[in-house]
Amino acid sequence: MSLPFWFEVLVMALNAGFGAALARSRDTPVYGTLFAGLLVGLGGGILRDMMLGTEPVAISNPVFIPACIVSGLVGALLFSRIVAMPKPLLLLQGLVLGMLVTIGAQKALDLRAPVMSAIALGVITATFGGLIADVMTGNRAAIAKQSHWLASALVCGSVAFVIVSPTLGFYPAVVVSVAVSAVIRYVSVVRNWPSPSWPHRSQQANDK
Repeated sequence: MSLPFWFEVLVMALNAGFGAALARSRDTPVYGTLFAGLLVGLGGGILRDMMLGTEPVAISNPVFIPACIVSGLVGALLFSRIVAMPKPLLLLQGLVLGMLVTIGAQKALDLRAPVMSAIALGVITATFGGLIADVMTGNRAAIAKQSHWLASALVCGSVAFVIVSPTLGFYPAVVVSVAVSAVIRYVSVVRNWPSPSWPHRSQQANDK
């Protein structure tokens, strides 16, 4: 079982819009902005399919790329309004990333991937495109810096999905997974929780 095709397109297009808006806010040129949107929207799904040994659906299906380009253009044009609504944007982005986690994890499970692989591929689907876009625009990847539990939220959502799916079914697992990802991400930013980090060397020396 999987989410409806149109819903998958919508989620990836929304993510592309977020990526393009972020790139525009960093003064990226027009083509770079649209390309960043494409990477954010489609990059994680393409890598997931390649790792699973299947044809990337974002390439073989003619709908995904145009949808992401249009959404990226809208995101770039409206970026000032988008970034002016930080809390609603944060919640919507958390929901979108949570949906991408479930899409990636479910596809891996459908292809009989091990549970740990499904968890990892759920997170990769949601983050890899953004990682590449960050590097392309000269920024440190969000999952590699203090980003208020971004990676942790997605890992928790992916774990929740693979645990709940066999017992309660696909759609309850989607709801639980998306809620876990979005709530942890939202609360961590609002409460200013730092990402889990290793102890600093000075702290380690003091502990000795």
